[in-house]
Amino acid sequence: MLRIVFLGTSAAIPTRDRNTPCIYFEYDYDIRFLIDIGECCQKELMKRNLKFMRINHIFISHWHADHFAGLIGLIHTMALEGREKPLHIYGPKRTKEFVDKITTLGYYARKFPIISHELKDNEEVDFDYFTIKAMEVEHRIPSLGYIFEEKEKLRANMEKAKQYGLRTGPLIGKLKRGEEIVFKGKIIRPQDIIEHIKGLKVVYTGDTKYTSKIVEYAKDADLLIAEATLDEEDFDESLYHLSNVQAAEIGKAANVKKVVLTHISRRYTSKKESLENFLKKAKDIFENIEIAYDGMEIILKK
Repeated sequence: MLRIVFLGTSAAIPTRDRNTPCIYFEYDYDIRFLIDIGECCQKELMKRNLKFMRINHIFISHWHADHFAGLIGLIHTMALEGREKPLHIYGPKRTKEFVDKITTLGYYARKFPIISHELKDNEEVDFDYFTIKAMEVEHRIPSLGYIFEEKEKLRANMEKAKQYGLRTGPLIGKLKRGEEIVFKGKIIRPQDIIEHIKGLKVVYTGDTKYTSKIVEYAKDADLLIAEATLDEEDFDESLYHLSNVQAAEIGKAANVKKVVLTHISRRYTSKKESLENFLKKAKDIFENIEIAYDGMEIILKK
């Protein structure tokens, strides 16, 4: 089970109703991490009773302030709360440099290590049950999107197993490990009974202009979280952002199940009519699409 909570959905500048970018991920009630960390992040975590001390990994898409300013306060709060576990921070080129600057800013006592990781295109971080893969995107500075991909699971089809007289037990375990077995004089191969169940896939674009590479990375995703800073009528490619229509076109071309738009410019979120029109244009391209709001929660299961 993957729980996703949007803590900040505005672009560049917060509004009365929207914080700057931050998304909380929780996998099977155990592994917690953030992608981007806008300035109001820790207050939103507390407000929604999301246990911030159990967050051990933070992924930064790029080092524009609206995507990392909350890191300073969260680190200081963790130190005041007596944290001892390491905190891992991932990001694009120059991440180590920026993390070093942030962790030496101000006077405070910190007992826990902060470990920075600079990720390259296609590089994966392994979490046993899933991976987070970095995808290089095109923004004005070095930037990454991220792909959450749950590892394939093996399941015994017990209806098929019963045809061979098999029940749950060590022999099923051998088949799951890829071993052939002999039972009641018959050779049973793993492919006779074991099914491969594809895991969840969630793609976060980060801030980027449109490239065909994003479509390739997002292919067949269960969820595409796409920045959509601009309405199509205001689109300017030189800003290196996506429009609402482009985000919808990526979802359609990549055959994703659902698209959620985030990083919305305040010029659209300030008026209900503007936001409704913004969404309508996207829905004309791809029906299963919605706009994220602060506090929005999505639960994904296979």
